[in-house]
Amino acid sequence: MLIKVNKPKKNDFVVQMKKNSYILSAMIKRNFKVQYRGSVLGVLWTILNPLLNMCVLALVFSNFFGSSPEVGIYAIYLLVGTIIFNITKQSTVQSLDSLVCNSDLIKKVKISYSVFPLSNMFTSLVNFGMSFIALIVVMLFVHQQFYWTLLLVATIIPAIMLFSLGISYFVSALFVFFRDIKNLYDVGMTLWYYLTPIFYTASIINIWWVQKIIYLNPMYHFVTAARDMIQWGVVPSGMEYLIMYGWAFGLLALGYLVFRACRKKYILYI
Repeated sequence: MLIKVNKPKKNDFVVQMKKNSYILSAMIKRNFKVQYRGSVLGVLWTILNPLLNMCVLALVFSNFFGSSPEVGIYAIYLLVGTIIFNITKQSTVQSLDSLVCNSDLIKKVKISYSVFPLSNMFTSLVNFGMSFIALIVVMLFVHQQFYWTLLLVATIIPAIMLFSLGISYFVSALFVFFRDIKNLYDVGMTLWYYLTPIFYTASIINIWWVQKIIYLNPMYHFVTAARDMIQWGVVPSGMEYLIMYGWAFGLLALGYLVFRACRKKYILYI
């Protein structure tokens, strides 16, 4: 008498993770194809964009802010601030309408909604890697001293990524129900840029409440920490790391809770 032994089923979670990782990889590749479709230079624009922005800002503001001892080499000061800020800007702006733009895929394939903001976060991370290469080239060109703390930039990148992902979850969920948020977010991102000391130093602000807002701005801490490590060879304090990762995990938790709470209604509105 033969006894039939049932083979244990694969863990559903593992199967789902493999499926999501494959989809995530495919979406990251698709993001790059869409981003540079029809472009002659293609991915080189990832390097050229921050460099061109740096040149424009340096041309306009170098006479006003470039002589401050807090700035050091102004080109590096600008470029570091720009590429750090762009991690959050690119990932959140691209994630804003990611659920709505992928409505056909969502309706046809059983897929985790969280994959869409996640793919945009990794796309912005790859863009940062390319921009960082441009930063190294500029540092060599302007004779910026290299410090070993340059390697420690890797310790704050996870915080920026988690922070950006939390915002991405939040705004992508809201956009499904309130499409006007796209215009509001564009204005908000512009305001956020000017409230972050990208092309100026926070110390020049004489209005106390504006200076208070700048110091409370989480992006101020990310940008300042990166500049300290790259330009001055200074390791951020434990308190600075606590602030950065506090913002990161706090925003991630808030964003994901909102994103998850709304997930059952997405299919009705997209």
